[in-house]
Amino acid sequence: MTNQGKINIKDLSIINKISSMAVIGASRRRDFYFLRTHAENFKGKIYAVHPTIKEIPRFDNDCIYPSLKDIPDKIDYVFITVPSSNILQIIDECIEKGVKLASVFSAGFSDLGTEQGRKLEEEMLRRANNKLRIIGPNGMGMTYPKKGICWRAKFPSEPGNVGFIGQSGGVSNLVVYKGSEMGITYSKVFSFGNGNDVDFVDLLYFLSNDPETDIILCYLEGINNGRGPDLIKVLKQNNKPIVVLKAGKSEGASIAAKTHTAAITGEYRVWKSIFNKYNIIEVNSVEQLLYAAKIIDAYGLFKMENIAVLSISGGYGVVLVDQIENEGMEVPPFSPGLQSQLDQMLVAVGTSPKNPLDFAAQFRNLDLVKNTIELVLKDKNIDGLIMDLPSWYLNNSFSLGRTPIVDKKTINLMSLGHTYKKPLIPIIQRTNSPEYREKVIQVLNEEKIPCFNEPLQFLSLLPKISKCAQNKNSA
Repeated sequence: MTNQGKINIKDLSIINKISSMAVIGASRRRDFYFLRTHAENFKGKIYAVHPTIKEIPRFDNDCIYPSLKDIPDKIDYVFITVPSSNILQIIDECIEKGVKLASVFSAGFSDLGTEQGRKLEEEMLRRANNKLRIIGPNGMGMTYPKKGICWRAKFPSEPGNVGFIGQSGGVSNLVVYKGSEMGITYSKVFSFGNGNDVDFVDLLYFLSNDPETDIILCYLEGINNGRGPDLIKVLKQNNKPIVVLKAGKSEGASIAAKTHTAAITGEYRVWKSIFNKYNIIEVNSVEQLLYAAKIIDAYGLFKMENIAVLSISGGYGVVLVDQIENEGMEVPPFSPGLQSQLDQMLVAVGTSPKNPLDFAAQFRNLDLVKNTIELVLKDKNIDGLIMDLPSWYLNNSFSLGRTPIVDKKTINLMSLGHTYKKPLIPIIQRTNSPEYREKVIQVLNEEKIPCFNEPLQFLSLLPKISKCAQNKNSA
């Protein structure tokens, strides 16, 4: 335990230095799942530890040892998946070997809600004696793409800048898989389970000071007794966007959380006060957690009060205005100067140069669309633009064989938000032509352009991000 700026924090600096690891408890019954998953990805030397197994398919048999202490090389990190009844012996071996960090996947500790389980967890911590840092027990551990550390197959290998802390292994898996599908890449992901040693506060401090992490996502059930003051100190010194999904807000969910990870959820009104005071963005679902990360990763924190709408349908534009203003934002008339310029550009019958902009079939004139978007985003009175694009506009067959609308020009005009440093968010409705939509979204993900199926997925997040930005600027 170290005292970093008078905060009681465990030292996790070993994480960025890991070069060797061992999987303890490689199991034939599970077809060596955790060993194979780590071995396929880890960018260092990896060993298997099992007292009787001497051969493992598709693994170097020279790297299998009956115990940790038999391995001739230094070991930085271990992933432990043995029955809880064997855990104390393994912890003793880790101390003897000089291991600095362990992930304990095994369950059967305080999560059982029994005195025996609680005492076993306390004894594990006592034997670790602040020499071995423990993530878990009853957690998936750590995923670190840059090092190739991952607990599940087909986790993304590309390192990114989004960090995640979760008490639930299932939620952590969902965040990684779904986030990868959305184009989100991670610096580190932690599933810390019971938080017997390394807890939420320690991991939040680590990510808030991690040079590889820019955005912090959290699935939080609760924190251990006595950690509140340290949490406040960590939040005071943090300068990164934090997005939190707080579980256990209702009485029933609070009871379930205690059964799940032995977490002390606390009164939600207290958590709400903390979130408000320390500029934390709170969301209500795993999906919103990821949507917020995608928007912030693309555009940072931004002011979003006055919005321009560009639609292919006048009716849909009206629907968008209602939904935007229901969230407390405005779709204001354009300034006289901007309106005059637009009046001269959009002259075709069926179009409208007012806010919301109605392009109708004129959308196929991409140069006109690009010039319009540039004029709007240049205007100091407009904070960003939401663009409605039905998916059939992406399918050449709906254009009777004309030049495909999905080309470099289309992607470039959707990238104008980056050029003018204002959010531009396309809505590509999931109607007709899903295959074309997916192709475009893949390209947009690569260009860090957040795209959504429908407005309710993201509109409620914009004022939250805006409030966070304004609080940060006024601090």
